[in-house]
Order: sequence, then C-alpha cells, then structure tokens
Amino acid sequence: MKQRVRVVAWMQKRGKILLMRCAMGRELAAATWEPPFSKITPGEQPEEVALRLGREVGEANSVQLLDAMTATGLHGNPDSYDLFLIYKLKVADQDKIRASGRYDSYKFVSLAEAVNMHLSEQGRAVVRNLWEQEYHPRISGTARRQYQESRFTVFLDGGSRGNPGPSAAGWYILDEKGKELDRGGEYLGNTNSRQAEYMALKLSLTRALELGAKSVSFKSDSLMVVSQMNGVYQVKNRDLWDLVDEIEALLARLKSYSFEHISRGDNFVADSEVNRILDQHWL
Repeated sequence: MKQRVRVVAWMQKRGKILLMRCAMGRELAAATWEPPFSKITPGEQPEEVALRLGREVGEANSVQLLDAMTATGLHGNPDSYDLFLIYKLKVADQDKIRASGRYDSYKFVSLAEAVNMHLSEQGRAVVRNLWEQEYHPRISGTARRQYQESRFTVFLDGGSRGNPGPSAAGWYILDEKGKELDRGGEYLGNTNSRQAEYMALKLSLTRALELGAKSVSFKSDSLMVVSQMNGVYQVKNRDLWDLVDEIEALLARLKSYSFEHISRGDNFVADSEVNRILDQHWL
C-alpha cells in the first residue's frame, strides 16, 4: 500500500484555529478549507516543514508535535494511505496572515465550527480526528476523566559505548500533571546504538503500561527512532525488525500515542540513567 506523508501546521490564536481556503482557479468551483499542508521535500525534517508552513502564512518560531494520524482511501484511491504529522504552532495576536500560493483566503474558527465547514478531503480527515479527540462524543464523562488521568509522558534514551559495545536503556515517566512516576533503566549487554535506542522504547513502553498508561507522549533525542515510528522513514535494518514488531504490539494496547524529537539537553534525566548504568558495568 502506497504511503503519502503530509505535514500539517495547526496554528492557533485565542483558542481558534487557522483554516485556509484553497485557491481553486475556477470561478464556479466550490471553495474548500483546510489547515496549511505541505509535503516533505528532500533534505527536510518534519519540524522544518511545519516551521516553513508557519512562516509562509504568518510568523512562527517554535513547533510542537501534536498528533500523528493515518487515513486510508483519500483521493479515491483505496490502495494508499496518508500519514499526517500535525504540529501545533501559536500565532501572536499582532501577526498578519498571508494567503498565497494554493490559498487565497483565511479565517480563524473554533474547532466546533471547523467540523461544519466545507473542508477539503484531507482537511476533513485531520479536523474531525482532532475534534473527536477533544470532545470524545462516544465516551462517558467518567471514562473520559479516567482516560485523561492516564496520559503519560515518557522520556527515553539508549546508549552504546563503542557502538557496538556495552549498552543501556534509560527512561523517565511523568503523569498528566508532570509528577514523576518512575525513572530507571536496564543494562543491555553488547549492542549497537540503534538497537539500544529501540530497546529503550520497548522497555519504557512496557513500564508505562505496567503503571496504567492509556495514552503516551514519547520524547526521544533519537531522530531515527522518532522519524521511523512516525512513519516518515522505513525501518530498513534487519536487526530491528523483530524488535519493532514487539513494540508495535505493545503500542496497540494504548488508546493513543505520539512521538516527539527533543534535544539531548531536554532529555537529561533519561540520559543520566543510561550513563549511571553504563558506569556500573564499565571496566
């Protein structure tokens, strides 16, 4: 099945989201609306695409991965699916929005208003997905509170001294209020760095599930892991295939999850766990 990757700029101002009107090029064509979209061009990272989108229509200096979702059968093709990497950008009140290129107009609307607009096919897929996450119309109030109370943040890191050489995995887990639930790690023996990074994901995910996680935001300084788990790149290393299958089986036990790339400096707790364990086994 063919995959298309799209980056979405989810731009907000005063609690409302930015929708752009597609320039149809025909006077009688019905206008459709969507959040700003773009393909990933060669050499670009998804975060760079989101920033580019933000600067094309306004001003944006920082991005945060909000969600990753897939939709099948768009554009009338049942043999393909779209992967949407949705990045949240904040628009300052004084910023002026520019409509250019494939867009000829814009407006800021609430999420509830957006689902009732005439959206493009891909715009509808993204807007309705995020609307359902926001309002959970089919989930009772009690279940919704339990779901929200089980949203964890997991920082993870893997390291190998020698690559291959002595390796370890580390993690740092927070609850929805930012309270520490667990930190720890495990010695992995002799592996390479990519195996250590994926073992860190498997072990931290297993620990989060043991603690009752229903939704997890994974944060890693490994661009390889984040890009591959978001479907931007395929896992081509045969030594990772069985491990990735195990991870995907564990992820299926969650209601939702996301992967975000962070700097090494922002991952210092998980990184310190890796070094602590390696120091214990380093001869």
